[in-house]
Amino acid sequence: METTKKTISDNIEDRNANRLNTPAFESLGGATIDYRTYFELVETYAKAYKEIGVQNGDMVTICSAGTLDTVINFAALNKIGAVVQFVNPNYFKYNSKKYINDTNSKLLICLDRFYPEIKDAIAETNVERILLSSISEYSSTLFKVIARRKKISKSDRIEGVEYIELPDFIKLGERSTIKLERIPYEEGKPSVITYTSGTTGNPKGVVHTNDSINNMIQIYEIANGFGVKEGDRNLVLIPPMYLTSFVHSIYAPMTLGTTNILQPIYNPESLGKELKKYEPVTVIASKAHYLNLAKAKLKKGSLGHTKYAYCGGEAISKATSIRINEILEYYGIPPMVIGYGQTEFGTMTMFNNDIPTRTNESGILIPEVNAKILDLVTGQEVEKGQRGELYIQTPAMMKGYLNNPEADSKFFFVDDNGETWAKTGDIAEVKYQHDGKDVYEVSGRSTDSFIDKNGNVVYLFDIETKVEEISYVDQAEVVALTVDGKKVPVVHVILNDKAKTMAGDVLKVIDATLKKDATNPNAIPYAYKIRDSFSTSPISGKRDYAILRFETDGYLRFNEQGNLEPIEIISEESKEQNDLLRSNITTRR
Repeated sequence: METTKKTISDNIEDRNANRLNTPAFESLGGATIDYRTYFELVETYAKAYKEIGVQNGDMVTICSAGTLDTVINFAALNKIGAVVQFVNPNYFKYNSKKYINDTNSKLLICLDRFYPEIKDAIAETNVERILLSSISEYSSTLFKVIARRKKISKSDRIEGVEYIELPDFIKLGERSTIKLERIPYEEGKPSVITYTSGTTGNPKGVVHTNDSINNMIQIYEIANGFGVKEGDRNLVLIPPMYLTSFVHSIYAPMTLGTTNILQPIYNPESLGKELKKYEPVTVIASKAHYLNLAKAKLKKGSLGHTKYAYCGGEAISKATSIRINEILEYYGIPPMVIGYGQTEFGTMTMFNNDIPTRTNESGILIPEVNAKILDLVTGQEVEKGQRGELYIQTPAMMKGYLNNPEADSKFFFVDDNGETWAKTGDIAEVKYQHDGKDVYEVSGRSTDSFIDKNGNVVYLFDIETKVEEISYVDQAEVVALTVDGKKVPVVHVILNDKAKTMAGDVLKVIDATLKKDATNPNAIPYAYKIRDSFSTSPISGKRDYAILRFETDGYLRFNEQGNLEPIEIISEESKEQNDLLRSNITTRR
């Protein structure tokens, strides 16, 4: 693939040179700007950044929502060569020095509504300037009245930090006499940093370049926009702090000349209302958005204008996919489109849009992407239909992790032929072929498995899927514990409301189902635990899998007579955790 040798911002501008009058954005309340106005705003912002001293190569941090000024801010900073890192406010609150001090970021762009909750975290950093924005920027007059700009009082300001209100910043750019020139192309130049979800640990900074993002844009061109075309209305629900939204909800569609409707207030329960109001052709939403669509109470077939309902970023079972597709079909929307990728790959590497009978398949490889699947035990490439760990090659690959060479060395893999691959850590298989192309299914993380004493791999997500298919179960999580020197699966379940009064009988149904389907006795659960909820990580907001490995009480196990009895599990994992806690207490003393 021939790389586009320019910034992302300049690439988007050049691709829209002949459609400057096409509506580019609709912001809150229906305020609309065309591509000409958008590019003029980008230039104004870029001049303002130059006026306050931002230089080519400087790191700027954005902690904001999916507002129009966020989109413009990135484009303007990218245009002058600055590197932008998008940080989730929840991440920032718990580790602000990582994002500011460790990256030498002197400028923070912050949404006024986020400021109160992260003010104390900001005060711990070396930040020098804060640019304050509001969700009411570029909104209609009515919305400006409803969602007024939040003023930051003097008492709430951090001593020694300069505060700039966005309207004043814009005026600075409008009055500037600086003449902007395009920065020279630099191969491998970092452009944007986003952070992983933290599902497998502390969120890691993923560094993408102008080249990697432009290569994904080029893939869109090769694939004819994956069906999206000029003038299509595109509903943006996910903020650009997540690379899926940054690439696939905003900047890649912009290169096609779409009209992008920004909804910065994240609310999965309002999807039906928004699809009805804005009439988008495309939308990227979460599983929760689509499940909540069942409550929309709209007329059958009333959302047929939406042709592409995309979903990604989380595992979706076949049963859930079928349920969502039934909801979509009722409203006249084609089946949900699922993609697979990671932040490290510029997100998407495969998707199932070309499969008419699609459910939860990860899909077919997109153009220019290669994949292979290696056996977990032997490291050899597996046959089609066999499982193993997925490895990926893509021209949209990240440059590397931010300040984390150890993580780089674990992620990148050089094979015997000298070719570099990315080790996904995910288990996959080629399920079948469609029109002569391999259809992949990614099942779960390789860490969600263990190798039994006979050398067989036990996949915990297989057990979890079977449990969740039982109608009495709302959610399930399976973890592997080491008991008496042996790895065993333990099932944690949340029952639905109807089943909570007959928990013992439901566990018998679950146990009987798993024993009937088991081909490996080591995959039969050692014990069960009924829960009201799962703990979530305060950093990522996602389910905290690790903490389940340290719990010792509240378990139930079937005895030889087939009756349930309460047990305590003192696993090697819980012992190690207790030893660590005791060590930390001793150290503090």
